[in-house]
Amino acid sequence: MKKLAILFGLLLSATTFAHMDGETTAPLAKDATEAQKQVIRDAAADFCDGAEEDEREECVMDFFANHNLEEEPSCD
Repeated sequence: MKKLAILFGLLLSATTFAHMDGETTAPLAKDATEAQKQVIRDAAADFCDGAEEDEREECVMDFFANHNLEEEPSCD
């Protein structure tokens, strides 16, 4: 039982601190509009702008995952 409580605590803390350092955009709700999704896309582009090509794609994927946007990133 104690192990289960520790695991549950770790899961809660992981979701609480899911945001990346230096960004302030809130995660999407389940019923997000297209405009809200575009805000996340734009924020990811701005946040990951300084990264190298390979690192930028990973940065955008992580940003999308942390903000509940379930789509493949476009790093064009």
